[in-house]
Amino acid sequence: MIVSEIDELSVITILKNGIPNEECIAINVNQDINLGQYGIMLGSFNANNTATPFRDNMFWFGDGIVNKGDWLFIYTGYGEPTQTKGIDGIHESYSLFWGKANTIFANTNVVPILFRVDAVDILNPPANVPQISD
Repeated sequence: MIVSEIDELSVITILKNGIPNEECIAINVNQDINLGQYGIMLGSFNANNTATPFRDNMFWFGDGIVNKGDWLFIYTGYGEPTQTKGIDGIHESYSLFWGKANTIFANTNVVPILFRVDAVDILNPPANVPQISD
């Protein structure tokens, strides 16, 4: 499998790992982009500087334009998305929430895997079938 680098965003660190409602992934925006092509998976860190993704653990950023110099903070718990001016007073700081009931990164072998979707193929849904009720 050929894996290309993601230069548009950089995962910088995990802040307050293992602390409920404070644990978050800090991501720096390196280029003006639409976040709709990006997401985070969780995985287990491997010795050769790779990670093996876990099943059913994905966060999609959703559509939205961010600019070079902005910051994304993906909190693992619950909350309402917010947008504020960064500490430099110029760039934006976005707080997004994964909605997990428990912290994720207390185990330091669990790592975020940033991914970019370059193409998709979506099936047209089949026709509805009659529903039988009791």
